Amino acid sequence: MARVQHYRRVVVMVREGHALPPPFRLAAELAHLLELELEGVFVEDEALVALSAFPFARELRLPGHTWQALDPARMLEDLQMAAGEARRLLAEAAARLGVASTFSVLRGDPHSAPAEQAGAEDILVLVEPGGGGVAAIRTLGAEFFRGTRSGVLLVPARPAAPRGSVALLLPTEAAAVIEVAAALARASGEDVALIVPENEISSEAEIAGALRREGVPAERLRRRRVPGRDAGSIIGALRAAGARIVVLDRAGYGADLQDFLGRLLGEAGTAVLLLGEVRPPRTAP
Repeated sequence: MARVQHYRRVVVMVREGHALPPPFRLAAELAHLLELELEGVFVEDEALVALSAFPFARELRLPGHTWQALDPARMLEDLQMAAGEARRLLAEAAARLGVASTFSVLRGDPHSAPAEQAGAEDILVLVEPGGGGVAAIRTLGAEFFRGTRSGVLLVPARPAAPRGSVALLLPTEAAAVIEVAAALARASGEDVALIVPENEISSEAEIAGALRREGVPAERLRRRRVPGRDAGSIIGALRAAGARIVVLDRAGYGADLQDFLGRLLGEAGTAVLLLGEVRPPRTAP
């Protein structure tokens, strides 16, 4: 394992609804490899709970597609069942790796809860009902991912193989990005794949040197140069490198962040770890 200085907790934020195992597994693995605390938080939508108390509130019930009144008692029971399932998934993932975990339930606004509950020393894992990180991106929008103080781990609906390489996409100016990528590689015994766009070659030697100082030997650095920072080029490089997680400095992205992240998750099947200090988006050359 490899303790890091910039982060203290991995916080798994679960919205109401059916959750799938992959985000819990990757969250537990991240906490294990980086020696961080692991906490789960289930968010009950306070607006939905309040709405269910009104006699005019209706819901569409499947599979019969019939409308019926919202039942407050049944809604609370459904939320309790969903929270219990999330608690179980987190506990099982943590126990498999010998990681201690805690779990709590709060009632609030699911849209604002991630920013309110996670701070600068946290890595936030977002679990959307029945979906992976793409659903979280659509729900919260690109501004959240650029502006949040916490790190954010986005998990694809169908993650890549459990072992491969840790990819680092240049450029990066944040010490936390290099520290975490190196720590993951050291603890997992995997290579670091440096994805280097042509216009970032000048920073390649500096980043490689920083990784070596963080304990990644030169023979475990794999360089892959790509023609640009477009999603297609990056996805091809990630696949060729067998990357299962890519670490990004969020300061390097502008208005296309939402689409870029969605394509990495959906097409490359690679988990995305957004880190770095909160700074204004980098202006494209």
